[in-house]
Amino acid sequence: MKKILCLTLVLLPLLGCLAACNITQNASGAMEKLAESKPATEQMLAALAQSNDTDAKKLMHPDAKDADNGITQMTAFLAGREARTIEVQNVNVNTSSGTSGKMRQEQVSYKVTLSDNTVIYISAVHLSNKAGTGFISFQLVLGVV
Repeated sequence: MKKILCLTLVLLPLLGCLAACNITQNASGAMEKLAESKPATEQMLAALAQSNDTDAKKLMHPDAKDADNGITQMTAFLAGREARTIEVQNVNVNTSSGTSGKMRQEQVSYKVTLSDNTVIYISAVHLSNKAGTGFISFQLVLGVV
């Protein structure tokens, strides 16, 4: 009985170590699937890089307020630099269904490498409800994250 117990205690951690391989890849893949707003984020970055404020404003939710000034500032910062890579860092999704209809709110952060190898981060809130679909918030984050 002692031999079986000792063997079990040795094999369980070993099995746990072997089963944990590639867990970060699986987690990041799951986050990519959760981030339904990634195509909209790519479109927003492309519009901002091309100084196309009209297309950028179309990607904002109808309930978003005072987006004009922020879009102008982000366009000036990007100054033609396009996104080379966009990696999902974190996703938080809230969904609900009620008398006002269905709602899906996605809070997501991305790590973006620009065409000149500058790394920035994006913090965005994408909302889908009966009023429409789009970003409530879209922020470029600079500095240490």
